Amino acid sequence: MAYADTLWRSGGHAELHVWPGAVHGFDTLAPDAAVSRAAVTARQDWLRRLLG
Repeated sequence: MAYADTLWRSGGHAELHVWPGAVHGFDTLAPDAAVSRAAVTARQDWLRRLLG
């Protein structure tokens, strides 16, 4: 959360999602888990909006 806040304060773009119970890299460790699929979708949606 601090990293996203630093980006925002410096004028950068970020979208913060907190995935309770998930560890760093969870979407790679368990790619078929529902939370992983949701995280990948959220990341792809953000990139589409950002890059237009």
